[in-house]
Parts: sequence; C-alpha cells; structure tokens
Amino acid sequence: MRWPAHGANPLALYEQCGLAAPSDYIDFSVNTNPYRLPPSAWPDGEEWIRWAAEYPDPEAKALRELVAKQEQIRPGQVLVTNGTAEAIYLLAALLAGRRVGILEPTFSEYRRACLAYGCEVKSLMAEESRGFSYDIDKAAAWAAECDALFVCHPNNPTGTVMPERDLRSLVAAADQAGTYIVVDEAFYPFWHGGFTAMRWLDRYPRLIVLRSLTKIHHLAGARLGYVGADEAVIASLKTRQPPWSTSRIAQQLALRFASMESFVEWTKERIAAERARVFWSLPAGRYAVSPSVVNFYLLRPLSGRTEELFFYLLQRGIVPRHTRNFPGLDGRYVRLAVKTQVENDRLLEALARWSG
Repeated sequence: MRWPAHGANPLALYEQCGLAAPSDYIDFSVNTNPYRLPPSAWPDGEEWIRWAAEYPDPEAKALRELVAKQEQIRPGQVLVTNGTAEAIYLLAALLAGRRVGILEPTFSEYRRACLAYGCEVKSLMAEESRGFSYDIDKAAAWAAECDALFVCHPNNPTGTVMPERDLRSLVAAADQAGTYIVVDEAFYPFWHGGFTAMRWLDRYPRLIVLRSLTKIHHLAGARLGYVGADEAVIASLKTRQPPWSTSRIAQQLALRFASMESFVEWTKERIAAERARVFWSLPAGRYAVSPSVVNFYLLRPLSGRTEELFFYLLQRGIVPRHTRNFPGLDGRYVRLAVKTQVENDRLLEALARWSG
C-alpha cells in the first residue's frame, strides 16, 4: 500500500488501509496542542470578515517586531513564513545543488525539499540503543563535509533532544567549518525547561533557526512560522519567497496568540505531566518508548509485530502515525501524540488489551 507522507488525515489513512473509519476515533497521529484556547480568545465574526477581505502586509512588520522582541533578536533577523514547510523549501532553494546533511530519523520534508532542488543528501543516523542520541564529535566531523546540516530539535518523530553543550558544540563546529546549520525548533514550545538555539544567532552567522506557530496555537489551517537567522541569510531567503506569502488572517491570529505566554507555559507543564503519566501507566515490560520531552513519542511492542499493533489500534478508533517513511525506523515504531487524560486513557486501555 502507499503510506501517507504525514499524519493528521485519518479518513485518508483508513481508506488507504482498506478499513471503514469508525464513527468515533481519536487522532493520535496529529501533534498539535491537545489543549485549546477558549472560544472567547478567538476573534469575532466582524474581525474574520475584515481580515479575509484585506491584503496582508507583505513584510509582516508587526509580527516580525513582536517575534524579535520575544526572541531578543533584531527584526531584520526574522522572516515570517507560511508554516515551517515554506521555510524548509526556501532553504532548499537557497542550497540548490549543494551537499546537505540530515541527522536522522527525522522530519521527511528536509530530504524531500533538498532533493527537489538537486541537493546531494547524506544521512547520519542516531544511535537507537542510546536513546536516539549522536556521537557529537563524529557528527561535527561529518558536518564539516557538508554545505548545510538539518537538525530537528526537539526531534520529530522521536521527541528527543541533545544536551545543551552538545548542540552548542555542533553549531560551533559547523559554523567554523563554513557549514550552515538549520535547527528546526517547531516543537520547542512544548518542551518544559528547554533551551533554544535562537540565543546564539549573533555568535554564529551560519546558524538558522526555524519555529512554528502552527503546533502550539492550533493554527495548522492558517499556516504560520518564522525563521531566525543572520540578516544576510534572511534577505536572501526573502528574495525567494512569493509575495503575500502569509495571509492577513494568519498574521492577525499570530499577533493575537503569540503574546499569550502563560498559555504556552501552562501547556508545557500539562504535557510534561501527562506524558510521564502515560509512560508510567504502560503495561510493564510490553512496550518501549523513546525518551521524548515533547507532545509525542515513539512506541514499539517488545513482542509481536508493530504493523499488527498499528492496524489493531486503527480498528479501535485510535489513529497512530506510521514510521515507514522515516529512514532508520522503517515502520518498527508507531508515533503517538500526548493528548488529554481522557484520550490517553483510551489509548492505554487499548494497549493493555493488545495480545501481540
């Protein structure tokens, strides 16, 4: 069968698997925030109508200034994009025909975008037996052989992170070797007690940081993200960006939600607590999980086939994310989101009943 390239489309997944979708299912393949802002936080009907009717600011000036203030960088170091997906493809266009390294297993769009622009793509695989970690000295030496390096941090699909000293060492080594290093922090807002590479931009001119506003604020339909980088890199990316790339609606929603820092902090705490509860509640000795710090994780049965578990969950209204298109995983795990307590309990019940 032809497996979907991404999660978050349950009906298409059921159809491709040859299964009838149950009337009641929970989408554990989508990794956006399970906790939603109240309806009162959203704009009213008149605002929606006005925003839909108006052209957006092509420079997204107000949003760039807000992001720059929050990240403690300069507005010229920020490019607002149509989700991090657009940022990835803009970077691939900038890197066209060059040697690109990817720390894997990771988000598939880095490879797809770079191949579309004729890049030579190389992989360095994480050590699964060591919690999907990397030998940083080896990674640094390997990065020096590339023109650019993509690092997802926290990583999708494993949910794992590096110690701060290791990532800083890798960034420094890449910069010294003349290698651009792209640190994709799309899931940073879910990481309780985490650190960001955004603080290092002024020290390392070849460092490029990606962020998403889609995941934490439920703006998947609006599509919004941003790039933090040296002004020269931002200017070069801007020449490749289509005009009016981010809609008026997306910009206005971001201006409204991005300043709600207390909601983000509350979410981080809830996700961390619920993830720990789920891991502790899994049937003893039957499943292995990745040491995730965010709102999703990998799960593998210690006996029985993962594909059988995948279909078992689908039939019980639990929609997991397959891992067949992640090099290095090849379907041996499923990726599951950290949802609300009620939703997670339904997953735990299904996992307890699976006989393997």
